[in-house]
Amino acid sequence: MSEVQGTVEFSLELHKFHNVDLFQRGFYQIRAGLKVSPRVPHRVIATTQDNAGKTDDCSFSSAGVYDGTVFSRIFQILYRNEEIAVNDCMIFKVHLLLDGERVEEALSEVDFQLKLDLHFTDNEQQ
Repeated sequence: MSEVQGTVEFSLELHKFHNVDLFQRGFYQIRAGLKVSPRVPHRVIATTQDNAGKTDDCSFSSAGVYDGTVFSRIFQILYRNEEIAVNDCMIFKVHLLLDGERVEEALSEVDFQLKLDLHFTDNEQQ
């Protein structure tokens, strides 16, 4: 059995955030992570378009990566139906070790799960 390395890349682009029914004024941040089924040996590399190649880069005014999770810049929501330009790009590269005899079949059996979280605080210092 020969093994080959396959790479799958996911790009999540956040263009704008439209506040439909958030009732609390405050500061918000979107966080994303990618989970891959443990049945296949793999390595996930998370980056942002601004910080390509850098990991564990932390800044509140721009997108960044910390501990495999990508986060957007922090933005403030004040009003209902408010629209905020986010313009962040989150990139996940997954390197997989696949059976060389059945690459397509092995790749189709891999389970990818994208996790998105919306975080909130009403205190600018947090």
